[in-house]
Amino acid sequence: MFTRNVGTLDRDIRLVLTMTFGLISLFGQIFWLQIITGFLALIMFATAAFAVCPLYWPFGINTYKREQERKQAHERSR
Repeated sequence: MFTRNVGTLDRDIRLVLTMTFGLISLFGQIFWLQIITGFLALIMFATAAFAVCPLYWPFGINTYKREQERKQAHERSR
């Protein structure tokens, strides 16, 4: 359906941001900040889970492809 464009490091960073935004959303004292960080946590989790970031497409960013190229270069050098 969608082409993966989010690599492993990128996904890990998104998961850390998901936890951070989720905690702010759960324990924050300001209501509008809770809503915004909760929404950001959902977006970060979805992009990490599916390894697809729609904002990367217009700019041609693909961290998954770079990761695959590094793995192939490493295997060839052995």
